[in-house]
Amino acid sequence: MSDSHDLFLETLQRYERPLIRYAHGYTGDLEDARDIVQDVFVKLSQHLATLDHERLAPWLFTVCRNRALDHQRKHQRLVVMETETLDLETSADPAPNDAMEQRETATALRELIETLPVRQREAVRLKFIAGLDYQQISAAMQTSIGNVGYLIHHGVAALKTKWQAHDQPVQAVKLKHAIA
Repeated sequence: MSDSHDLFLETLQRYERPLIRYAHGYTGDLEDARDIVQDVFVKLSQHLATLDHERLAPWLFTVCRNRALDHQRKHQRLVVMETETLDLETSADPAPNDAMEQRETATALRELIETLPVRQREAVRLKFIAGLDYQQISAAMQTSIGNVGYLIHHGVAALKTKWQAHDQPVQAVKLKHAIA
């Protein structure tokens, strides 16, 4: 096998799932996200020989974001996150009530992420959904590493505040039912 073939397979194995999760954040549909990622890897196979391998992750996520945005424009619809679990890794099945609570929490968190300003939302998605490091995010967003830190810090702080405001009514209802 050639070095480029090996690199392609290693890249596919390492980035396929994070890219699907990332694209799913844009599309709200797992099959559409998979199609987008397939397009990304087709494009990678066409450009692998000319790409800077040190900048592979930012290139992949930039292409993925562009394809996802093209998909949104093509379908002319708002992206509403479904309650489907984004974690594509295999894991032990939790109890049904735990699974439902996790889905509700994940859905609420994704909805809160959507309320962030565009740049903060993008940085948070790249960090926590795609799993990129600050340097990779910096390259993908074409901004400084310092700005990435700023965006993530303020995005997470805003999410914390919004989550606490979101969680208070839920806790009040739980407390009311616990007392009754």
